Amino acid sequence: MKKIFITRMLPEKSLIDDLEKYFDVDVWGKDYPPSYEELIIRSKNCWGLLTMLTEKIDKNFINKTQSLKIIANMAVGYDNIDIAFAKKNNIVVTNTPDVLTNSTAELTIALIFLMSKRLSEANLAIHKKEWKEWNPTWMLGKDINGSTLGIIGPGKIGFAVASLAKKLNMQVSYSGKKEKKRFPGNFLNLNELLTTSDYISVHLPLNNETKYFLNYQHFKKMKSDAILINTSRGKIINQLDLEKAIINKTIGGAALDVTDPEPLPYSSKLLMMPNVFISPHLGSATKKTRYKMAKLAVSNLISFSTKGRAPNKIN
Repeated sequence: MKKIFITRMLPEKSLIDDLEKYFDVDVWGKDYPPSYEELIIRSKNCWGLLTMLTEKIDKNFINKTQSLKIIANMAVGYDNIDIAFAKKNNIVVTNTPDVLTNSTAELTIALIFLMSKRLSEANLAIHKKEWKEWNPTWMLGKDINGSTLGIIGPGKIGFAVASLAKKLNMQVSYSGKKEKKRFPGNFLNLNELLTTSDYISVHLPLNNETKYFLNYQHFKKMKSDAILINTSRGKIINQLDLEKAIINKTIGGAALDVTDPEPLPYSSKLLMMPNVFISPHLGSATKKTRYKMAKLAVSNLISFSTKGRAPNKIN
């Protein structure tokens, strides 16, 4: 039987059972990811891999795992894989699109609520015993109703966020390479979006063009009380520039579900800022969504083995 290596336990054992009908399955059973060296060792002589976004699949890895025919990445993004080199070596790469769109969009809206009402700051104040008698000027936040949400990256998740925001009576604008028909918002160039938005939400894929795309020059154009939301990839934002913008009160705050690196070191200045909220990459973190992601990755492996084609091939 063809051998496959799964780099983390999947949400349901039934998914492993499905794979064992077709493959000799090796599963990394620990809560933490395998090291790069361990990944190479366990992938030797494997026909396929089911990987997470934590696994770095580069040229060196591919050169040392010559038997590989498919890498089923359990994520929408695939910036952890050298796609071009995989293709050059006739290795199919697949992802898990669409299934986490709604979950990530919901988290984005949740972060907007959290930041607008200063919920994290208020909870911290309670734990620091700063909660006194009611005060009409304490912990004042921002309105969501009637405010302007700017979306950078009008893809499927950006579309879902815009649709939810419209239901909250938010004014939505978006910036991208070109105007999109039926997108629920007004198309603006990036400078216009930065200067007019109360909340800015980032939904870009990570690639050479978008790496460290947002920097201090962009932050300077934002409103002084604007909130930056990022649920895409951490490396899209220059984090040192973001720290500077928060310290200098150039912008009002940030909510980040993704950071650079992940996990973020506990010494990071961002973790010490009361107007910065960081969650540990929870965009797809619902039982239903994670199951769907794993199921799709499993289906890609089985389909490629039995039919010679993978439904979610990206290269």
